[in-house]
Amino acid sequence: MDKKPLSSVTTSPTISLMCYSNFLCVVKGVAQPPPACPPSWFTCDDGKCIEARKVCDFTPHCTLGEDEASCPSRCDFETGPCGWYEVTLGDGFDWVRGFSADVPADYYSHPPLADHTTNTTEGHFMVILRNSSSLHPKALLMGPWFQQTASGCTLTFWHYNSGISVGAASMYLRFEGDQNQPVIWTTLYDQGRRWNQVTVQLGRITQPFQIGLAKISLGVFDGISALDDISFDNCSLPPAATECPSDTHFHCVHTRACVQRLQLCDLLDDCGDGSDEEGCSPELQCDFEKGLCNWEQEQSGEDVFDWALISGPTPTLNTGPLRDHTLGTSNGHYLYIESSLPQEFKDTAVLLSQVFQPTYQPDKDPSSPKKKCVFRFHYHMFGLQVFSLAVHLRTTSTGLGEMMWEKYGHQGNLWYRETLYLQSAKPFQILIVGTVGDDFNGDIAIDDLSFLDCEPHDGKLPSEIIPAVTTPAPTVLPHSCSEGEFVCGIYRECVPLSQVCDFKHDCSDGSDETNCVNERCDFEDGNTCGWKMITYALVLNHAFHWAANQGKSIHNGEQNHRPAIDHTLNSSEGWYMYADSSNGAYGQSTDLQTPIISATGPLCALIFWYHMSGFTVGSLQVLLRHRNISNLVWYQTGNQGNKWKQGVVFLGLQNNFQVIIRAKRGISYMGDVVIDDISFHNCSPPLPLNQPCSSEQYACANGHCIPQDNLCDFINHCGDNSDENPYICKGFSGRCNFEFDLCSWRQCQEDDFDWLIKAGSTPTVGTGPSNDHTLRDPSGHYLYLESSFPQAISDTARIIGPLLSSRSSNCKMRFFVHMSGDGIGTLSVFIKADGHLDLLLELTGDQGNYWQMREIPLSHPRDFQVVFEGKVGRSEKGDICLDDITFSPGCLLGPERSIFLLSRLLVMQKHASRPKGQHGCYTPEQICDFTENCPDGTDERNCGTSCSFENGRCGWKSSLADNFDWALGTGSVQSIRPPYDHTLMSENGHFLYLEATPVGLKGDKAHIRSSVWKESSAICKLSFWYYISHKASGTIRLLIKTENDLTEVWNKTGHQGNEWNHVEVPLRKLRNFEVIFEGIRSRDVSGGAALDDLEFIDCAPRAGKPISCPAVTDFVCQSGHCIESHLVCDNKPDCADQSDEMNCHIHDLPGACDFNMEEIEWEERCQLFQDADDDFDWRISQRTETPGAGPQTDHSAEGAGSFLYIHSAPQREGDIAKVTTRNRFPASIGVCHVRFWYFMHGSDKMGTLKVYTAGPSGTPLLMWAATGNHGNQWKYANVILSNTAPFRVTFQAEVGGDMWTDVALDDISYTSECMVAGPVTPQPLTCAVDQFQCTHSFQCISGSWWCDGEPDCMDHSDEEHCPTVVPGTLPPQGDCPPGHYQCSNNLCIPSILRCDGVLDCPNGEDEYLCPLLKCELEELVCESSPGCIPLLKRCDGFANCLPFHSDESSCYGNISLLTYILQITPPRVVQVSKTPSIKLSTWPAFAAKPQPLNQGCDTVSVFQNILYYKQPGYSLT
Repeated sequence: MDKKPLSSVTTSPTISLMCYSNFLCVVKGVAQPPPACPPSWFTCDDGKCIEARKVCDFTPHCTLGEDEASCPSRCDFETGPCGWYEVTLGDGFDWVRGFSADVPADYYSHPPLADHTTNTTEGHFMVILRNSSSLHPKALLMGPWFQQTASGCTLTFWHYNSGISVGAASMYLRFEGDQNQPVIWTTLYDQGRRWNQVTVQLGRITQPFQIGLAKISLGVFDGISALDDISFDNCSLPPAATECPSDTHFHCVHTRACVQRLQLCDLLDDCGDGSDEEGCSPELQCDFEKGLCNWEQEQSGEDVFDWALISGPTPTLNTGPLRDHTLGTSNGHYLYIESSLPQEFKDTAVLLSQVFQPTYQPDKDPSSPKKKCVFRFHYHMFGLQVFSLAVHLRTTSTGLGEMMWEKYGHQGNLWYRETLYLQSAKPFQILIVGTVGDDFNGDIAIDDLSFLDCEPHDGKLPSEIIPAVTTPAPTVLPHSCSEGEFVCGIYRECVPLSQVCDFKHDCSDGSDETNCVNERCDFEDGNTCGWKMITYALVLNHAFHWAANQGKSIHNGEQNHRPAIDHTLNSSEGWYMYADSSNGAYGQSTDLQTPIISATGPLCALIFWYHMSGFTVGSLQVLLRHRNISNLVWYQTGNQGNKWKQGVVFLGLQNNFQVIIRAKRGISYMGDVVIDDISFHNCSPPLPLNQPCSSEQYACANGHCIPQDNLCDFINHCGDNSDENPYICKGFSGRCNFEFDLCSWRQCQEDDFDWLIKAGSTPTVGTGPSNDHTLRDPSGHYLYLESSFPQAISDTARIIGPLLSSRSSNCKMRFFVHMSGDGIGTLSVFIKADGHLDLLLELTGDQGNYWQMREIPLSHPRDFQVVFEGKVGRSEKGDICLDDITFSPGCLLGPERSIFLLSRLLVMQKHASRPKGQHGCYTPEQICDFTENCPDGTDERNCGTSCSFENGRCGWKSSLADNFDWALGTGSVQSIRPPYDHTLMSENGHFLYLEATPVGLKGDKAHIRSSVWKESSAICKLSFWYYISHKASGTIRLLIKTENDLTEVWNKTGHQGNEWNHVEVPLRKLRNFEVIFEGIRSRDVSGGAALDDLEFIDCAPRAGKPISCPAVTDFVCQSGHCIESHLVCDNKPDCADQSDEMNCHIHDLPGACDFNMEEIEWEERCQLFQDADDDFDWRISQRTETPGAGPQTDHSAEGAGSFLYIHSAPQREGDIAKVTTRNRFPASIGVCHVRFWYFMHGSDKMGTLKVYTAGPSGTPLLMWAATGNHGNQWKYANVILSNTAPFRVTFQAEVGGDMWTDVALDDISYTSECMVAGPVTPQPLTCAVDQFQCTHSFQCISGSWWCDGEPDCMDHSDEEHCPTVVPGTLPPQGDCPPGHYQCSNNLCIPSILRCDGVLDCPNGEDEYLCPLLKCELEELVCESSPGCIPLLKRCDGFANCLPFHSDESSCYGNISLLTYILQITPPRVVQVSKTPSIKLSTWPAFAAKPQPLNQGCDTVSVFQNILYYKQPGYSLT
């Protein structure tokens, strides 16, 4: 509604009353004009007059602050320019106030610029616009005039300077009437597309000034230069006060402001009138305007160079101040240290104050007040390589004394004030120590040094006096410990040396672990916890070495080189160890090394945290040293980012070793290697328990108890490997350590590339492990995904595991994974069933540089498989590695393989019923048996048989996990392979050779293998030809693989001539074995080594009375064939004449049973019992009760007997029934067999049948399991039973998914080895006591013929396993006198002949395992310490060289060895008996074994003996 006044009443000349229709009346007054102010003064809105010198002084004097309105201390340019203006407006290169839209869209090709205040394109700022072609345009932005500033005044603003030709900008001070315009800030070139904050120190300015920002373009300006959010802080003078606290403050004389007493006489006008600086003692102050005042340079050698006096900026750009602190201009002076050459890193400059009186007297009343002597100074530490500035107090004339204060690193381009309270009971002086950084941007400046309430001392400081220290002689306390025992410190107990330094206190006072490495170390207070620092530099000064330090010591420029906080405390006060790359040269290394650790436990792991940040950071390695051999077990290299990362090294069981942590320097100083929080986790060796193992533990063979979950995980938890024995682990299906192949895992075909097997580190630096997880050394293998070329991002590789049954329960998969590198992709684990994949686990990105164990529970309603999928990441540093995959015993193999084998067997048996040769039919037993049962040889064709490679590979198969392959090829003169084959001696002939691939690396391996051969004869040999030359390079190894072993039988490497070479390798007695040729690259991108004309000779087992069987315990059928002993008397004839089932008494052993008895009798007569902890019981019957489930007759031929079975119809799914032997079998591994027949037929939802052994603790060990429908027939099983303790055997059946899941057992029997826990002596052969029994052939020869260098057994076993069967090993010693060495044929030679470079033993074993040490002329090389024996210690009566006393060998009362030999060894003819069992060796003890020159001579042999006298100038033949 419209409001109009109804009336108006005037009550006085200045007051009127207005009333409105709504009855509201308002009193209105008329203001009187204020009185006029003096012309030069400022008039406030309320009429108040302000002196002109108080306008724009950062203090509002008007009530509403109008006196500061034209010069605000803060401006964001949102409402106006705040008094800032362009001086040369209109010249085409100007500062203008605007926002993003004022800058053309195509201006400098820059995206729209948001302001700093609002961070939007609507916000305002000052920006330069150019629309002129002038070559030298200048934009000059000036701020308003200000009157003065306080001593703590700073200017802060945000500046944007981005573009390829944006140019420089500078800010300066302009004083009224003064041509000197000191620059207070500059910026050069492009600073990035961001707003950058700048803080400029203005300090105390006592005259009017302006701030100017100048921008000059040199003809080309391409970029954006802008200014926003200007702020002046702490610029107003302190306000006046009526009074001040007299004890803490000073009342300024004229301004009447209050300032702290600590601000008195500090060379700064804090009052604004100078009264706080009046009456000060000049000898206690120094602003360096007239020199060093009372300060002086150190001359006594505590420093390297001097502080320098300077005005204006220091000579080096981007370091040091632009002006001094006192005047704030380029004319003012200050001191600084020059960090450029010739100064070096950590060189110091020391400045000395005058000497001062003590601040207190220690003999006076402590309650009396102490004088407060105070030291104030200003410092400037600006530059990326600034190191440190420190203040020390000393009371002697030498040394640095006590550190009072220290500051490290870049602190910004500002002067800072520091105040120190000084206390000393003696005369003292102050030292200011500047330390040079690791580059030239490290200038440090000081200014305005002052003392308050300190009294100068007239005298000088005394020299340092070092009192003489008398060390008392150590007191040796008595003890009763023997040699080889450690004497404990306090109570003198005796501890075996093997228990010293094993992380376990065996002494009651813990002294056995005193001089050892600590179990944990955080390096706090610089304590290295027993880690010893080793530096390899010849010159220790400025050497690259480990040192303890703190984050607070970081100087500017080191922020990205080492951490500002430690890992332990997460604080700059915390300590760590670091290798400072400012020292040393590229590639130099430094070690942290433990003392010798005597023993560790099976789960021992080294855990540590490391920090590797910096552009050129080097590498960090962990090595294990056993004696003089070091193995790399972990490494990391390159920049890992500015963060702490964890490293883990699994050590496991180790003895007498050292851990070495080695840092290697990079190519420059930019990046230090840092470690913290090192711990040995679970490293104490386990103690044998004084009580039996629990039911949740496994009893090791050595008496230790370990958790059952630790069984068969490829880690030696027991210490004796009994938890990893392959027989103990029979129930762990699908386990694989990838030491040779993929085991039961297979490469998928629908992926992009394959997983590979690798030993050692992966090819790409910065990713992958140092070695595998199983063996933890470079020879161990693991599975890995190579992410480098030719793989592309998101390419996948898959492997798929064995088929597992849906009946699996408590099934878990464990595996170890290594995913380290900044380009790691993704590892996914799927479960595959019915063609569908379900994700179980997904790991993406870097997971840490160590092997990590992962465990996944597995279950599925259908039979399933596990799939590992690796996906390539964003860079080549993305190798994903797997190792040691295991499935728990609850994981049961699916029935698919069993059904397949069954159907195959039935077909083959059907075909085998036809006459041999018709339709080419043969039984499974006739495949790969070295006998061609088919006329065309097809039964042996694909086995990997004899082959010339002219028509293919003959069944030799390549491994699916190798980095490269054996390739089939022909001769070539140009390529690296041989120029011709051996078969045809033609370049058109074929052979196998190691292919050379573009990415091939030294050490890569390729394999070809045969099929599994069933059996070979005792005289079986493999003949082949090989070609290795300089050009066709590589190493070839011949390996034999059996179920539980992989053995090398031959190898050759290096240049063997440009020709084909022949070799014949005896294979002899073998059963169920593969023949494998392994090729190894000898250098990168190489290959060519070749094989040809492989031939198996005399390998077919012979019928009739054999001269040998594959195993000493084999049973010889009446027909002459050999069968394994555990197949005898198992109710299944294996001999063709069934002689293995004659005269059997298989049911005489406890637990064996055919169940042909009354139901109430079977438990007693069979020595079995039903378990009380199961769900229901087994029963016996002659047929099952449920039609369509279980057997209708027992296993006997007549079918009239009974069998044991479970009746599943009334039970629930998953119910179990157990039957167990009453008596325990003796402990045994791999020798006891149980044989039985089982029936599992009915439903597709069939349950399971399992066989366990259980020791005294009751812990069950799964030995065998079957699941699924096995057909309407009795199936045979032969199961090896093993346990480290006396054990019972349990048969456990589990009910399936419906009523048709009965399980039956019959004809259970055990081999005789189960009762004696050892192999049975074979029959019929028994040799006399003085005879040698040939191992693989039924022969007896004279015992003296064993290992005589001549094969006498038909299988050559008399020359096997002789003392020097392994090349390079020392023969047994002990039968020769002191000073002699025993050869392998028991010949004794003077030990001085050992390791002299000449072969004196028949087989040269006197030169085995010799040290590589080189000694001076006339010195003797010794195998043990001290290494070289000087001539004066030869024949001195003291044996210095162990173990053969070679320095006392051949002395013989100082007569020459030549004379001695001639005296005792006259040549003579030796009579040799024609009796073949007599082989004489009557030559003197140190002569060579006689060798007959003419084998046809009956009585006389001529012997040659060559002896060498091992001193210069003598020889004898």
